[in-house]
Amino acid sequence: MGGLWKPSGSCCQSPVIRPRIILMAFVLVSFMVFGSNRIAVALQTHTIEPEQGSAEQAKPVQKTPAQETEKLKPQGEPGPAATPGQDQSHALPAPAEKPGDTHAAAPAAGGEHGGGHGITLPELSPIPGVTFVETLIRVMDHELHGRTLGWRPNDILIGRFTDNINNYQLGVLEAVRFTALRLKDSLTRMGDADTYDPDLEQAVNLFMNSATLWWFPEAESSYSQAIEHLKNFKTKLETGKRTFYYRRDNLVALLSAYRDQLGNVNRSLVQPSGWYHSDEPFYYAKGVAHVYYEILKVCKVGFKTQLTSTMHGMDIMDEILHELDTAENIRPWLILNGDLGGWLANHRANLNAPLSETSHLLVILSQL
Repeated sequence: MGGLWKPSGSCCQSPVIRPRIILMAFVLVSFMVFGSNRIAVALQTHTIEPEQGSAEQAKPVQKTPAQETEKLKPQGEPGPAATPGQDQSHALPAPAEKPGDTHAAAPAAGGEHGGGHGITLPELSPIPGVTFVETLIRVMDHELHGRTLGWRPNDILIGRFTDNINNYQLGVLEAVRFTALRLKDSLTRMGDADTYDPDLEQAVNLFMNSATLWWFPEAESSYSQAIEHLKNFKTKLETGKRTFYYRRDNLVALLSAYRDQLGNVNRSLVQPSGWYHSDEPFYYAKGVAHVYYEILKVCKVGFKTQLTSTMHGMDIMDEILHELDTAENIRPWLILNGDLGGWLANHRANLNAPLSETSHLLVILSQL
């Protein structure tokens, strides 16, 4: 055992270990000095905001695509020289907007203007009033000729078993009557001294015929003739023989008529009713709301200037269309008449909520 090497009492006394300890200490001190300073600079770059100086000094430098391309090239390689007439729009930054500049959005695919709440608005004809009349024709023509079995309220046999559709069509008819009356009295007249259009007079009179008549005259025949008179009036608009006036007082008159009818609809929805008859006011209100929804979408685009000039006019119209869209999408399989605090739904109350808000907003908009 005497030939083995015995370590000394202190490791630092070894001639090999001592230089290594000194080197490690030097590296550790260097890292603490230089590494910590670099970390501190990085933190200040992201957290310290300039308190003084101009706004330009605080903004990051924006580089053009050409400068970014030049940065990626190898050092010493010259870029291509610009030749006269060469298109260099790709290398130029976008021009800054001047104060007060406004840019109109491109027309949406489904309409001229995008509606609030994701509602697609129609694209209007360049001739005032043409789209308004076309919409009125379309909603009524669908009930006469587009729906299976056509007009139901005057059916002797089948109509007795389809009361939901019957009441829906009655609601559509009543809203069409109010709209056609406003079209005749105000929307197509310069003033009280202006004459009524004969086709609109005939259309209004024919729409006033009873919906349950099946003979002398038949309801379908009367309403089909009214639609033909509306088509004749549309032709007059397209040929310049008659005029549709986008005026604020005309819009107020239409909204006031809708407000009055919705008051009656809301009343029918809240009146006590038995389970067997609870679906009748529900579907009648649905028919009225459908016509108003289609017509007011046209009005929002056509009367844009009048609505914009009124404080919050466009916002209120957006909310009206949103409430009517909500009413459009209430489609229960079975109409229930449960207590308001009970387990079962009360679909009349559910429909009355958006229609009551619509009536309230119509009052506000017609008074602005």
